[in-house]
Formats: sequence, structure tokens, C-alpha cells
Amino acid sequence: MKIRHYIILAIFILFNVLVVMSLNFAGKEDEKEEKSSELFVPTLSATKIVNAPETFNISGNGTVSSFNAVDLACEVQGKLNKGAHDLKPGIKFKKGDLLYKINNADALYTLRSRKSSFLNVVANLLPDIKNDFSSEYDKWSDFINEIKLNDPLPQMPAWKTNKEKIFISSRNVLTDYFSIKALEEQLNKYMVYAPFSGVITDVYATDFSVVNPGTKIMRVVETNNFEIAVPIPSDQLKGVNVNSEVAIFTSTGEHKGGGKVVRISEVINKSTQSVYVYVKPIAFDNQEFTEGEYVRVDILEKAEHVGVRLPLTAVVNHKIYLYNAKDSTLTPRDISVLNTNQKGVFIADLPENSVVITQEVLNFTDTSKFKVLIK
Repeated sequence: MKIRHYIILAIFILFNVLVVMSLNFAGKEDEKEEKSSELFVPTLSATKIVNAPETFNISGNGTVSSFNAVDLACEVQGKLNKGAHDLKPGIKFKKGDLLYKINNADALYTLRSRKSSFLNVVANLLPDIKNDFSSEYDKWSDFINEIKLNDPLPQMPAWKTNKEKIFISSRNVLTDYFSIKALEEQLNKYMVYAPFSGVITDVYATDFSVVNPGTKIMRVVETNNFEIAVPIPSDQLKGVNVNSEVAIFTSTGEHKGGGKVVRISEVINKSTQSVYVYVKPIAFDNQEFTEGEYVRVDILEKAEHVGVRLPLTAVVNHKIYLYNAKDSTLTPRDISVLNTNQKGVFIADLPENSVVITQEVLNFTDTSKFKVLIK
């Protein structure tokens, strides 16, 4: 019986010893972890601010587009026929060329019929005019003689008295005259001439097809008059003005021409926070711009800006981090970027000789400690 008690007591003592030893070991591990965590301080890349004057270009990308791009639609009804050129995309034309025509035989005969009726109405008035307005007879007689079926109506004689005016109006002469002038104007719509020199980019109706008012026929663009819409960040517009000179480069970096800013939008794009600046390009003698061409535009500034250029990685969400040497902490600061190019971002108003972090900062808090490696 005593032996069993001794065994139980020994087991109990051994168990307590193991528990105490495990607790001491865990405590030492925690102390080691706490000490190691206290000793580890991350090192960040940084640079020292040295402000200097710089003249830079404001760059943006845009697409060359025609200043005049027009969808031509039919205003009358009839059979479509080609003009001086085929109705095909890529066809070039000159200003004044006949682009297309609508068969106008019916409209022409209708107009001649109305002119004949009008001529008859005026002719029947001549005896009354001779009796009641003898002094005005010659001008009305000359007016009738000037009317030709294949020519536009001549200018109608002006009346000298209200009595003559009432007499002419009561015979529907004015109504018939202006109805015919409207038909003459409509007849001009059967022939469509090029308003500028350019190229056909799209064709919506084929030759010999029957078209109605409102039917789209083709899209034409002017080829010697282009503009480029360039989105520029709104915070970089201070140095951009109308007539600012620009340099234009292809997507491969070839210098293709120059130009000037012709207008600046007053609306900010909500999604990009940029403003469109419109440029009129001028190609070099051995170059030419093409509709839809993607280009880079450098807006040339003459003013000098004092600041520093930092790598793109230094700016996160319009903020930079300044290093405090006294307590090894970081202070975030809101900034405004004046210019962005391949070398980085240009920022003004940063304290001279201050230290800025140039890499991404992870797990940042106001009390976090850091070391810096100034490059």
C-alpha cells in the first residue's frame, strides 16, 4: 500500500516539474521573439531633396482626326448614281467634285410644269396691269420675257404702291413664285458636291439603289486639315495656353512635325481627371499625318519651374513620405505633380535637404520605425 502511494507521489512531482519547465521555456521563447521584433527595423530606399530649376515639356498621347468629318445623307428621293468618282471607301476627291447624284427627271418635269402655269398666270395679268397700272406695265412685261423653263426664275419686280401689291397678291402670284423658288432649291439637292478636298472613309448606299430623305450615303473626311485631342492632367495645365507650341512624334519616337494649341476644353473628365487640349498639327515637308494615327504630343513650355524630379515609385495616391531622422518615423505629405515623363515626376515646394522615400512603404503607421538608404 505504501509503495503505491510512493509511486503516485513520484508521478505527481514529475508532472509538476514538466509543467514548470515547459512554462519557463515558452516564456524564454516569447522574450526572444519580443527582443527580435524590437531589434528588426526595415530599411527603405530614399533620396535627399535638392531643388533646382527645370524647363520641361508636358506630354500626352492622342489620335489624329480630321477637323471636318461629315456624314452625307440624302435629302430627296430617287435612284442613287455615282458622281465623278466611284462610291467606294478610300476614294480621294477634290473640293467641288460631284460626289453623287439622285435621278431628278421627275422633279425637273414638275418644276417646268409649275413654271409654265406661273407664266400663264402672269401673262393673264398683263391686260389688267396695262389698264390699272400703266406705268408698271413694262417691268412686268420684261419679267415674263426673262422667264426660261430651264433657268431659275428671275427676281420678281418690286411694287411701288399698296394698290399694286394687293392686286398682285390677290392673284396668287406671290404664292406661286415662292413655291417655284422652293422647288428650284430642292432641285439643287439632287446633286451633291464635295465641300472640301478629302477622302471617302465609309459608304452606306450602293450605286443604283433607291434612297429616301435621311438615308446615309457616305462619310467623308478632310485630309489637309487635322487636329489632335490630347488629354492633359488638370494639375499640369498651368503652363498650357492657346498658341503654345508643340512637337509631335510617332508611336516609335520619330519627330514628325509641330503645331500649336488652338483651344482648351473647360470640362474635366471625371474618370481620368484630365482636360482635352486641341492641337493643330503641321507636318514636316517630307511627312504627312493620317486620319486615326496615334501620336505623342509634347507641349513646349518656356517658363522655368523650381523643384525636384522623383521616381514614379515615390508617389502613391498623390502622397510622398518624408523621413524624420530624429525618431526614424515617416510623415505622409500630399503633393501636386507638375510634370511626368520617362525620368519620373516633377514636384515643387518640398523642403530643401529633406529625405523622401523612393519605394513602396508597407505596414505604415505613425509610430513605425525605419532606416533609410540614401541613393
